[in-house]
Amino acid sequence: KQWYQRRVRGNAGNPGTPGEKGNTGPAGNPGRDGSPGSPGMPGRQGDRGADGKTITGPPGPAGMPGAKGETGERGNTGARGIAGIKGVQGPQGLPGAGVQGAKGQKGSAGKPGIPGDAAQTIQLNPYIVAFHSQKNVAPKCFDGMTELWTGYSFMFVDGAEARKWGQNLGGAGSCVPDFYPGFLGISDIDAVTYGASVDKTVWIATAPDKMDLNYQESLPRRQLRLKSSDRAEILSYISRCAVCESIFKMVVVHSMNNQVPDCPDGYVPAASPNRMIAGTNSKEWTGYSYWAREVNEYPLGVMTDDPAACLLYYAPNTIVECNTATCAVRIKISNWLIDVNQDVEQYSSLLYYHDAEKFVSRCRVCHRPEATNIQYINQ
Repeated sequence: KQWYQRRVRGNAGNPGTPGEKGNTGPAGNPGRDGSPGSPGMPGRQGDRGADGKTITGPPGPAGMPGAKGETGERGNTGARGIAGIKGVQGPQGLPGAGVQGAKGQKGSAGKPGIPGDAAQTIQLNPYIVAFHSQKNVAPKCFDGMTELWTGYSFMFVDGAEARKWGQNLGGAGSCVPDFYPGFLGISDIDAVTYGASVDKTVWIATAPDKMDLNYQESLPRRQLRLKSSDRAEILSYISRCAVCESIFKMVVVHSMNNQVPDCPDGYVPAASPNRMIAGTNSKEWTGYSYWAREVNEYPLGVMTDDPAACLLYYAPNTIVECNTATCAVRIKISNWLIDVNQDVEQYSSLLYYHDAEKFVSRCRVCHRPEATNIQYINQ
């Protein structure tokens, strides 16, 4: 038999004796910060410091107003003031208690008074007339007339289709105060059409010099634009006019020949509206018997019994035709009363307008002598 030895754990032994002190070990890691310590005791009072420097600062802001002071003593009496203005009249006093006296005697006649001003003649229905100079200077009303305005010599509207309207050159409407070339508007139930390009206004052109043989060749052949430097050139070709208020009526006489007629018995020659314009030869109103201009087969002119039918200058062809943007000097047909004694057929070719002048009837404007006591002088 195999012998098996059984091991049994014994009891713990007694503690051994302390060993010898070992060597110093390596330094340990730094420990954590400790908790704050208790406050220390107050230190002793320090010594007195040196005296500081004195620095003056800027003035402070203004203080609040003080309380109202006490009333001062009464001053001395001032000097006497100037007298006041007179007051308004007071109400009427009560009737007196006395007895009314007897009526006084009639006084002597007074001296004659100063003569009064002369009475003024009032014309309730004055004559309104228009004068056209055919120059770019406005004509003058006669002495004794009142000038109402001056302007530009308007003839007629040349509208599309049958919208053509002539203006009587003797009426105030033929003298437009300002130059408005496109003033025609067409109105229907929906809208107003203004300034259609096909509608034109036509104005009297200035008359050429009688001896200017190259007048027609010198006219501008291009359209002159209104809103440009061309405007001044346009106005230089448009006749000026004046509208006058008159207390007397004038009459025009047509000779139907190339001689200036005389006034009827009891009438005297009227002065020329251009008498003050330089270069005017006649101081009397004599001229050429004008009737109408023809525009697209529509004659538009003036009544032959109107003084405006006696134009001061013979200018048969030229007019100024404008739309809303441009104007042009045009050569158009005109109609004049003729010299019935001339054989026109023998003159089949007239080259210049002054050659045709001999075939045009002459005219004169007259008025009653008692209408005015004016003497027309050359100024």
